[in-house]
Amino acid sequence: MTGAARYEFDLTRSRVPGAAVVAGGLLLAHLPSSVGLPCPLRSLTGVPCPFCGSTTSVRALFDGHPTAALAAAPLGIVVVLVAALGALGLLPKRLAVNPAVLLAVVALEWVFELHRFHLIG
Repeated sequence: MTGAARYEFDLTRSRVPGAAVVAGGLLLAHLPSSVGLPCPLRSLTGVPCPFCGSTTSVRALFDGHPTAALAAAPLGIVVVLVAALGALGLLPKRLAVNPAVLLAVVALEWVFELHRFHLIG
């Protein structure tokens, strides 16, 4: 019997990138709100990408507003949590994930963003 396809992530060197994300989030929370990268998809079409709101979410979380972070993009909170765990060396050395699960997470985040921008009901 064969199992579902899996993608394996090597997390052995996640401390420095994790610390960089946490430090960047802390810095972002203290910069003017206009600082950030515009989404190319949203700029060209008006349709947000699945990652729209992530910068806002990270900024809100590090500014002490977890409900605002959740309202902007739940995935932003997950990114901060994983980055913090990586910075502390608390992630496993390897992580095997089914690509369908990754696709489903991104699809759910995109539906969330489409709803947040009132493009779907």
